[in-house]
Amino acid sequence: MRIKRRRTGGVLYLIHRNALLRCRELGFEGKAGLLVFVRKVLVTAALVALAHPAFADDPLWEIVLGGGALRTPEYIGSARSRNYPFPLIYPVYRGERLRSDSEGVRGLLFSSDKLELDLSLDGHTPVNSEGTLREGMPDLDATAQFGPQLKWQAWADPAKRRYLIVNLPARAAFAVDFDNVEHIGFSAFPHVTLYQYFDWFGRIWRLGLSGGALFGSSNYHDYYYQVAPQFATPQRPAYDAEGGYGGTRFIATLVSRTRKNWISLFARYDRLNGAAFEDSPLVEDRGALTFGVAIAFSVFRSKTLVPDKTLIKSGTFYPRQVTTAEGRLR
Repeated sequence: MRIKRRRTGGVLYLIHRNALLRCRELGFEGKAGLLVFVRKVLVTAALVALAHPAFADDPLWEIVLGGGALRTPEYIGSARSRNYPFPLIYPVYRGERLRSDSEGVRGLLFSSDKLELDLSLDGHTPVNSEGTLREGMPDLDATAQFGPQLKWQAWADPAKRRYLIVNLPARAAFAVDFDNVEHIGFSAFPHVTLYQYFDWFGRIWRLGLSGGALFGSSNYHDYYYQVAPQFATPQRPAYDAEGGYGGTRFIATLVSRTRKNWISLFARYDRLNGAAFEDSPLVEDRGALTFGVAIAFSVFRSKTLVPDKTLIKSGTFYPRQVTTAEGRLR
């Protein structure tokens, strides 16, 4: 019986011959040329690897343009909601201490692998009293809240791209008008957030699910729920709100970002059962739903790249991911 010989040698010969021909076309002659060609390929690959590190870097600054829409109650407890279409002109800055990015505007005080302490902003839209239980009472200015926030990475599963963050914000609240700023009390919203990253429609998305309790000082609650004696009616008796527990809040976010554009969806549900001001005559609905969407495009960006030194779970969209040649983080 004849034993068939394997043609491995012939295959290797053809590969070697084709490689030599290809090197000759590129200006590399003979076997020495082949070695030079291979060396150049390896050096080029090493340079590319150095130029594109495993950790994703972002531009120091960007100018983001876009638009969106928000639907929110006049105030938490009102049965009337309003739509807010808005243009979006957002400067993004990723400085050593000052940050303006997907997590909002904040000043970074301290950052490590597990902890982050910053000064951050929050706020609420103005209130139009017409058509609400506040009919006949003054409209309310928009509010801005400013204060420290401690973030702690309580748990992480990098293999499944899943992270749990404990957030402890405490803020001073201000009523803001064009020509006046008035301090109206203090608020706090301790909560936990679970982040899950996943691929969908050729993009990487970050799903965030948060839940926690709201607290406020008596004058902060008064701003929304007090009925002064001069505005009291038989259907709306005078009321003075107390400080303390302000209900529960649940937030869901879905965000995707490439080097060129951002997509963000947002939903928030507030529940006032058990709140210190639950019996206010201005509370009409004990459940409040807010939701919105925004799409934006990065039109200008810095050529200077900076590493993200904040908590990789909450400070960046794509923790410990590499960048593809197309500029999409993977």
